[in-house]
Amino acid sequence: MNQYTMQVKDVMKSPLFNYAEVVAGENGMQRMIKWVHVVEVVQIENLLAGNELILTTGISLKESIQQFQLFVNSLIESNCAGLCIEYGKYIQSIPEEVIELANAHDFPIIVFREVVSFVSITQNLHSLIMNQQYLMISTLEAYSQQLNKSALSDQNIDGILKNMHLHINSQIYLNIEGREPIFYPNMTQKRRLDYINRLEVEENKHRIKQQPIFILDQHYADLMIYKENGVFTEFEMLIFDRTTTALAQILMRAFYIEEKRDIEDAETLSYWIDDKLTKEEIYKYVLSHQANYENNGGTVFVLASPHAMHKSHEDIVYSKLYYRNLFERNGFIPFLLERKNYIAFILLNKQRSQMTRANLNKIIQTLKDSKFYLKQQKKGYQFAVGKIVSCISEISKSYQTALDTLYICRKVKTNSYFYDDLHLFHLIYKLQMQLNLKEVVQDYLQPIIDYDEKHNGRLMETLETYLQTNGSKQETANQLFIVRQTLYHRLKKLEAILGEDFMNGYNRITLEFMLLANTLIEGSEEKNI
Repeated sequence: MNQYTMQVKDVMKSPLFNYAEVVAGENGMQRMIKWVHVVEVVQIENLLAGNELILTTGISLKESIQQFQLFVNSLIESNCAGLCIEYGKYIQSIPEEVIELANAHDFPIIVFREVVSFVSITQNLHSLIMNQQYLMISTLEAYSQQLNKSALSDQNIDGILKNMHLHINSQIYLNIEGREPIFYPNMTQKRRLDYINRLEVEENKHRIKQQPIFILDQHYADLMIYKENGVFTEFEMLIFDRTTTALAQILMRAFYIEEKRDIEDAETLSYWIDDKLTKEEIYKYVLSHQANYENNGGTVFVLASPHAMHKSHEDIVYSKLYYRNLFERNGFIPFLLERKNYIAFILLNKQRSQMTRANLNKIIQTLKDSKFYLKQQKKGYQFAVGKIVSCISEISKSYQTALDTLYICRKVKTNSYFYDDLHLFHLIYKLQMQLNLKEVVQDYLQPIIDYDEKHNGRLMETLETYLQTNGSKQETANQLFIVRQTLYHRLKKLEAILGEDFMNGYNRITLEFMLLANTLIEGSEEKNI
């Protein structure tokens, strides 16, 4: 017998059940018993709370098989533990229809072939149930105190899960957003994959109990327990609930420790990205946080938050948690610096730098697939990745290029968030900083812009599409949803404005460059309106 829970199979071991026999529902012998109730009326479902073991002489069931079936069905729907019937004056056998109903729902029916004392049964079982309840409450109180001590003594997550496993003896699975899942007891990678696949199979759902862990009202992690027989006791669920609360506190405490460290390190990190530290000073600082670090280079990831009016402290706090864990999980050592309208993550490679782009691509894909980032996008968050550098002393360059990339991504529509993919835009941006690029662009494109405004035309769109399709008239017409004759007419107008050789050599390159520059300039002006 479980020391905290009574099941139907346990009562069969009692001397009071020596002359009892299970005649139906043998597959339900693991059902929990929370109370024992004597019933001699048919209409009782409104008086039941669930998990009762019902005792009856069958005085109300002798009238008809249909009435017997309705009675058993009401017990099943009320989630009773089982039905015990005393054979004698009123009932001498169980109808086959009732046995089939009980077997279909794994509902145990037990018969006494001799007269038994219902009073003795209820007294005996109630005494055992109450003793179990007292023991369970005492154990839960001790467990809660142990969790509190663990939180105060800086015990880690593995220690909490180990203690939980000692009490429930089930496979435990903790999935923290952005981190590798934690299994207790631990298992090989092959078994982990098999286990995760089993969690996703619908027929295994009844074997799993899951509790979300919230931090700052954000869904941050999930704690799961798996039992092969799918039977979870009240004691196990109470242990489960208390452990979930304790883990939330430990995770929150760990975050605030990181937050405090970030605040303490803010000045050093600021000097680092602003290129005010020597290589030796940077290396010494990194080693103080990661003793075995080797200089594998890295990059800077900038997360721009929306205008101060629209962002909340909880959004920023959870973003730090989410992104830090995501970077750690994908091969980086993150250092975090919060500035007025953005958070800069210095990402140092844990391994060889050749994997940097692949790891970053994986992170970007994870973000694009996550509901969390979709919500951030709607709120106005945006990110950019700076130049990938081979040495930690060049992080300041990566930081500056990350800010430039963020600026470009805000001004123009682009499918990339990487500095290394936007070289031409960066060149245009640098030129814009050095001279009045708008005047240069106007020298080339203003006649087309003026024509479109005067005639409500679409020459600029036509030129862009024609260049993008490498001069394919058919593809250009298809993309613009126009007939060939309309396209020929527009191309004649473009030739008249730009010259017949506008698609040749340097002329074409210059036009493409000016169109990109115009896109960046227009984006800048729109953002500043």
